Amino acid sequence: MCYKIEVQNKNAEKLNRKLDELNFPIYMRKYFTVKIESKAGALNYLGVIVDLLNWFIEEKLIDKTNISDIEPSDFTDIMAEDITLYLKTKEQNGMSPTTLETRKHIISSFWDYMSRVKGTEIKDGFFKDVTYKGIPSGNKLTKKLPTEKQLNDMEEKIMWKKDISVRNRNIAIFRVLRGTGIRESELAGLDLSNLHLDEEMPYITILGKGVYREMQNRMVYLSGSALKAIREWLEYRSTLSNIIDTEAVFVNKNGTRTTERNIKQIFENYGNGITPHMMRHYYASIMNRNGNLAFVQQQLGHSNVNTTVNNYANGAVGMKDVLNNM
Repeated sequence: MCYKIEVQNKNAEKLNRKLDELNFPIYMRKYFTVKIESKAGALNYLGVIVDLLNWFIEEKLIDKTNISDIEPSDFTDIMAEDITLYLKTKEQNGMSPTTLETRKHIISSFWDYMSRVKGTEIKDGFFKDVTYKGIPSGNKLTKKLPTEKQLNDMEEKIMWKKDISVRNRNIAIFRVLRGTGIRESELAGLDLSNLHLDEEMPYITILGKGVYREMQNRMVYLSGSALKAIREWLEYRSTLSNIIDTEAVFVNKNGTRTTERNIKQIFENYGNGITPHMMRHYYASIMNRNGNLAFVQQQLGHSNVNTTVNNYANGAVGMKDVLNNM
């Protein structure tokens, strides 16, 4: 079983435990267990919806003591203005407008599901009357983009590491993320069979976001630096005698697969504020400047080019010199 599917199964188990602990009603439970494909996403959504429902109970908008007691008819009298007030209250209590914009979309998805549950009698177009306006995450693209100095500093810090095994693995991971734009989960899930390094355009195959069948693997072409990093790592990896997860491309000192948590830890230790996901924004912006937007969309696995434009590719990259010379 591939790494991503193993993680999905573990998250499904965790989700079901939480739903059991909360004694979540079956009609709501289906939203998290069936409608949302990613169980990591479902866990995140669950936290948001639990907070919302508890707020409704505290504010006496739902006349119940616990979430487990809520019936479909209890949603009928909830007004769009109540959700607007909830979101505004969260902002007043310190939650960022960007986070709340995401939270609004989560609640909208849940409300759309609930409108189809028998007995709720939620009117069509309910959510268009939720007037709270947060800040889309794309508005902070500059903050999501590491500078060349930050990247160089991180690379230098990694190379200071005396432990050769850790150093070789970490620098390879850093360069592959920088040269492909893939997610840390996708990098962690790389198996040797996913490497196609001798093709005319070398590439890897990965299970992207929201897909959990190996037949849905997509191709991601490698930059020259990413290809070189993988080859150098594989050469070193071939000298290791303690590998337990034999299919994993990247392994820890103890021979087990390098996980998402391990990758995040590398950036926490050496990145000085850079996160693995910021490397994705960097890749998108550099490739958009030097290549074309259609290729960037394909590489990142976005179904809609607007996702690439609005959330990843920063058009200001490389424009400093243009502006200075005008």
